[in-house]
Amino acid sequence: MRIWKKERSRQWSRSVFLAVILSLSLGTASYQPAYADEAAASAKQIRVALFADLGNQYRSIAPTVTMNAGGGMAIGERLGGGIVPLANAGAGETVRFSMDSFMVKALETTDAQAAAGAASRLQAADGAGKVYVMAVSQQSGTVYQVYIGNYASKEEAVRVRDRLAADPALSAIVPSGKPIVTGNLHWLAGLYETEEQANAAVRTIANAGLDAFTAIAVNQGGSVQYAALLGQAADSHELDSVGNEATKLVPGLSLLPTDPASLYLIRRDDMSPGVSGSGQAFRHYFLGGASDRKLWIAPSAAGSGIQVTERAGRMYRGGFELSLANNRLALVNELPLEQYLYSVVGMEVSPSWPEEALKAQAVAARTYALYQGTKYQIADVVDTTLSQAYYGMDKEHPNTIAAVDATAGEVIMLNGKLIEPLYSSNSGGMTADPGELWNSKSDYLVSVQSPDETAEQGLPYWYRVVLPDGKVGYIREDLVQDTGEKTKAGLPVFTVKTDGANIRQLPLIQSDVEPIANVNQGVKAIVLEKTIQSNTMNWIRGPYTSDQLSKSIQGQAKTPIQGPIVSLEVTERGPSQRVTEVRANGQIVDVKYPDSLRSALGGLPSTRFDIEPAGAYSILGANGASGNAAQQNVHALSESGKQQVNDSILVQNGSGDVSVMTKAPSYRFVGQGNGHGAGMSQWGSKGLADQGYRYESILQHYYKGVQIAKP
Repeated sequence: MRIWKKERSRQWSRSVFLAVILSLSLGTASYQPAYADEAAASAKQIRVALFADLGNQYRSIAPTVTMNAGGGMAIGERLGGGIVPLANAGAGETVRFSMDSFMVKALETTDAQAAAGAASRLQAADGAGKVYVMAVSQQSGTVYQVYIGNYASKEEAVRVRDRLAADPALSAIVPSGKPIVTGNLHWLAGLYETEEQANAAVRTIANAGLDAFTAIAVNQGGSVQYAALLGQAADSHELDSVGNEATKLVPGLSLLPTDPASLYLIRRDDMSPGVSGSGQAFRHYFLGGASDRKLWIAPSAAGSGIQVTERAGRMYRGGFELSLANNRLALVNELPLEQYLYSVVGMEVSPSWPEEALKAQAVAARTYALYQGTKYQIADVVDTTLSQAYYGMDKEHPNTIAAVDATAGEVIMLNGKLIEPLYSSNSGGMTADPGELWNSKSDYLVSVQSPDETAEQGLPYWYRVVLPDGKVGYIREDLVQDTGEKTKAGLPVFTVKTDGANIRQLPLIQSDVEPIANVNQGVKAIVLEKTIQSNTMNWIRGPYTSDQLSKSIQGQAKTPIQGPIVSLEVTERGPSQRVTEVRANGQIVDVKYPDSLRSALGGLPSTRFDIEPAGAYSILGANGASGNAAQQNVHALSESGKQQVNDSILVQNGSGDVSVMTKAPSYRFVGQGNGHGAGMSQWGSKGLADQGYRYESILQHYYKGVQIAKP
């Protein structure tokens, strides 16, 4: 056999390759419907992107995806004529997929425990990529290689390698020497009819201390072949060096360049800790080749789902397409539209809601999905709220499935065309007009009343209280009782009923926010107001300091606000009383759209709100002059004389209403609704269903002049 040395290999273009090897342009390949969902999919299909790098449009990156299915999985290349089978996974078998791309080999050792320990410490310390442990069989025994990856470019991998080498804490984990960057350039060292033959060839090369792998490919006749690949070079110069070294170390070795237009699967034995319950090696396939080639993974048994570890271990119907997008792994779930809706409806609303509300959601979600077309390049929709929340089979419920089935194929149309049926959680009693959200117009989206108060049913009330040390916060009603006492200003005095009661910043338990205070039984508190627990109908946010709001506005407004915010006021509202203009220090907060005020003002649930300033009250002095508390040193006059206010002071107006005034400017937001508020309110649809409305009437209440039809 002729040996392709360095001088000869340079005469080959990497875009040219012998037609008999690694060629996957399979116009003659026959389609065998071995995959349950693929064979039965006669209904409308939808493509849902879970992981993909689509730039500003959508970016959810995973270096690897790990899958298993109770009934096993079939793996193949997806072509225009069907699926070419490549491999199968057994029932419950874990299989991992990554792109054949750039990585950092951090460690190589014969000690399995040392490799696992290093991988665990690197995963916790690095934060730049996934850490893998690969097992390689050599004549002297098993070698364990620890990698960090995967990266879209050599430059990314080099940065991680250099940081690993320069950081003493990290370099101490990999004492075997400087980590190296590996890539996706390989030599073809032979083609074989069986995997065992390829494995034997790979072991021969690996015994010489070289990197070698078994890969699955397909020849022009549509038959699976197995290749022995040499090297994992990051550039062509390094690849040539590997080739020269290999021909010296392995007598009779013949090398050819691989075809960059092909698709191939490199199989490796992965022993990364915490993945396989048995602790044994499992298959890890590295997908390589042209970006237009697609890998297809589907359940082998009808009705079986596929679990994706990197998506919170969720189970999905249908099959998965794996490909390359912007040099990163892209994962798309393809399944029948109606089955997709089983999950969406169960995710968007509670399965316990009335049947007619569930049906309304099913029709709206179906229409929305179809309206999108192929919005996301490689997919119709994504699995986040950028489209519709989709969590696979985990969110399915018999009630939501029944609602989808009962309305199968039904969509919302106006003048024979699909509408874009926007919807949100809660409109706060009145839906929005698109003009007050996005400066746009719509024939079917208008502001209408909505019975959204059902969101508050059964929620507890909270008291806003002042503690003896002057701190102001909320305590749940069941934790206090009325003493019957009142302050000289007529405010009720309550006492705490139990030890360890938390005082919250908002009338809401926030697990990620520390309480303002923790008080014990017997502590007295002055009650300022009583309010229902914050929910999607009525809510409170803040108080936010001037500095917090300045930073939040800076990322959203076109024109920065100069200086600290000493005044913040609503200056314009739309038809549903949503805020369309806010001024800070007299300057318009010029966001792109009025609805952008939600994020500009600290992430508010909706734009239907009022602003309650603190520390910015006008105070009438003894000489009749007024001053602003935000611009002065505020004092309170007590029986013992003048005292400076350190934190807050209570201000009561002539009507008896009490406000909390802080020394520095701060702002609370009190509002209604959750979401943009346009179109159908989900809580409002429940309210209408509770009143006896059918789903058609619910939809026609929120979308004016439309018809419910099966096109």
